[in-house]
Amino acid sequence: MMICLVANALAQDSTSINFIDANNLKQGHWVYRNDVKKLPNYAPNQKIEEGDYADNLKEGKWLKYYNNDRIKHELTYQNDRPNGHAIFYYRSGKKSEEGIWKNNKWIGSYKYYYETGTLAYDWNYNSSGKREGEQKYFHENGKLMIEGTWNNGKEAGTIKEYFDNGDIKSEKTYNDGVMDASQVKTYKKTVVPVEPAVEEVKEVVKKEEPAKKTVFDANGYQEIKDGNGRVVRKGTFKEGFLMDGEVYQYNSAGKKIRTTVYKGGRVREIVNH
Repeated sequence: MMICLVANALAQDSTSINFIDANNLKQGHWVYRNDVKKLPNYAPNQKIEEGDYADNLKEGKWLKYYNNDRIKHELTYQNDRPNGHAIFYYRSGKKSEEGIWKNNKWIGSYKYYYETGTLAYDWNYNSSGKREGEQKYFHENGKLMIEGTWNNGKEAGTIKEYFDNGDIKSEKTYNDGVMDASQVKTYKKTVVPVEPAVEEVKEVVKKEEPAKKTVFDANGYQEIKDGNGRVVRKGTFKEGFLMDGEVYQYNSAGKKIRTTVYKGGRVREIVNH
């Protein structure tokens, strides 16, 4: 019935917007600008919101705008009340929330996003607007942060938490929203071993210190190789000590991982490959 009324109203003047019929009722598509709304930080001719009326009642999708002209939110109306799919946006234009908004609460599937666009919450609500079923939280890098089941707005069963690298952080058991402290399990984050670069560089410097005499006492330009035929030192030597040149370090696979540059018998630069 309402759709017919809108169609009849538009038929009276199909080229117009902000149409008021003979009964002084708003019909069809309306656009509100700031010369009417009088909001701060908007220009007088800027669009504030727009959508359709049927007999003075908002119907269907209505859009509201930021003062940078990007959409602030999209709401679905029935009989002048938000009732249906809703999307909210950041000022940047990226989505912040979406779901079904009915009777001033979220119903069913709901998603919330970081401003980067990454999903932050993936929740579900029952018809009373309380969280129900599987719920998930995510780190900003996209990794799962928390997962578990809620029952009528309260945690139920095992809730798992995760570190931002995907490792499990804890397991907690709940009954009607109350945690059982005796069953809490916690875990440590996996630490990836890092190749000790600083210590190796110090060892190279100690070996090349002029204060220490070695068996190798050559002078002039030399190239020193290891047992695998790889050049480990090359440059100008004085009494066995590298004065101007480079020292190379390799990993177990034979790949060069570091170059130490000497000038005047001192380390001038260290380059990690």
